[in-house]
Amino acid sequence: MENWSVDQVCNWLRQRNLGELVPKFREEEVNGAALLALNDRMVQQLVKKIGHQAVLMDLINKYQQRKSGLESFTYCCETASPKFPEVISGATDRQTLNSAGPVEQKKYLCSTEKGELIDHRVLKQKKNLKSFFARYKTLQWTSSYALPDFPYDVKCILAEKKCPDHSMRIRIIEYLQADMTKYLKGSLYPNSQQYNIVVSALLQAYPFLDDDGNGFLLWKRALRDRFKYVRRPIEDDEQVLRNKCKFGHRRGQTRKSLFAGNKPDEFQVQVEEEPVEGSAMDIHIKWLKQEYMKTQRNWKEVDARMNVTIEIRRRMISDKAPLKDILKLFPFLRCPYQLFREFQLLTHMDIYKKTVEILEIYSEKILSLYVVKNNPINIMLQENLERHTEEDTLKYMKMTAACLLLPDVFGDDSSLFAAVNKEVKVVTPVLEVKNPFNMNSCEFVLYVEGEELAQLRNCTTALAALVAAYHVFDIPYPKNIHRTLNFLESLVFEVRGLASLPTQVKGGLEVPVYPSL
Repeated sequence: MENWSVDQVCNWLRQRNLGELVPKFREEEVNGAALLALNDRMVQQLVKKIGHQAVLMDLINKYQQRKSGLESFTYCCETASPKFPEVISGATDRQTLNSAGPVEQKKYLCSTEKGELIDHRVLKQKKNLKSFFARYKTLQWTSSYALPDFPYDVKCILAEKKCPDHSMRIRIIEYLQADMTKYLKGSLYPNSQQYNIVVSALLQAYPFLDDDGNGFLLWKRALRDRFKYVRRPIEDDEQVLRNKCKFGHRRGQTRKSLFAGNKPDEFQVQVEEEPVEGSAMDIHIKWLKQEYMKTQRNWKEVDARMNVTIEIRRRMISDKAPLKDILKLFPFLRCPYQLFREFQLLTHMDIYKKTVEILEIYSEKILSLYVVKNNPINIMLQENLERHTEEDTLKYMKMTAACLLLPDVFGDDSSLFAAVNKEVKVVTPVLEVKNPFNMNSCEFVLYVEGEELAQLRNCTTALAALVAAYHVFDIPYPKNIHRTLNFLESLVFEVRGLASLPTQVKGGLEVPVYPSL
């Protein structure tokens, strides 16, 4: 690599899905020697996206480590062979002792647990070589790593280059974690380089998973968290227990109590329990519950503590915990702002902003469709439009009507979407709407599992909250409303080829089929 020309460096970048960097590297005339001399500051100036910066530095570091590892291996074998042949050839420790004089023997002799004498220089050399071979084995692992064979449904999503939803991301992470554990021969402690290699392989194979250049860090953090989640309940693995004792401990168990079985009873009584991870989370949850009851809230601190506790919420939701239990611990999910923020943490999308754009673009198109011409909501809209002349009021009314008419446009069951001046009778997320075109008395309320979740100020906030609730609480779309929700989801996530209204044909509608996202 040191002798590469600029063209060879550019070809190398293209082979690793970094073709976007080629023009800049040509402009700066980066050849092989310059490539290996790049540091973090230079890479930040050359490369705009954080994900590309991380991948490039990882590739360079991997090459340099592999090169230094092979050089060290050659040197180590050459130096160890003449001085300590027993390390390479398997000679006994007694032969080493016999090769030195009586004075030298006495100087370096030490006793083993079995009472045998051994030259501690031999032990030191063996230890150094053992450590080196472990590092060299790691380099071999990373250079030969290949992505696992994902299950069929995951392959379909990845083949169609669709942005996976939260549950699909979890499945991908689970398969990567299981595959890494297999490569590590059962170890649950990958090093940072191994995380980098796996995430780099994933993003090189599927570049669309790189969310605006930040995907590398997000996928790496998710993979780390998965290993932590797998390690947490383990109690019979020596390596896990040793590391828990050294660096941390299982939730609900003190660090000292891990070895309580080997301590005298009277000593156990005197041990003062240390704070545990669970108690820290309890403090955050207790603070959130107390803050929710206040009229003046510290929203900055609320955001910080909701960030810290997101792993607990996601675990409860994935385990299908009752909604009442989740809201009891995290009442701020009843606030539209926090519901939208939770959606953004999961998907990196501003759901409210996207919803405003959707209604502004599609409201006129929806109202012009033949299928909604004689709909009661459209008739109610026309009656109210005649009473007002203000442009903002007319725009608001049209957006509200377009929002409520969406299920009828797609031939879905509107009662699963919004109950207009009616009582809510379904358990899936649904809107209760009263007086939708009365600016002074209109009401929008979001219900989930038959319970009021949030009161909303207008149709835009209501629609955004409805879509967010399905994602945040990981609720599958009902069959009789899935076309409408898939249409909205395709617009929110900007999925090409799906974001279109049904086409009007001979006084009717031809409704496109939307696959599940």
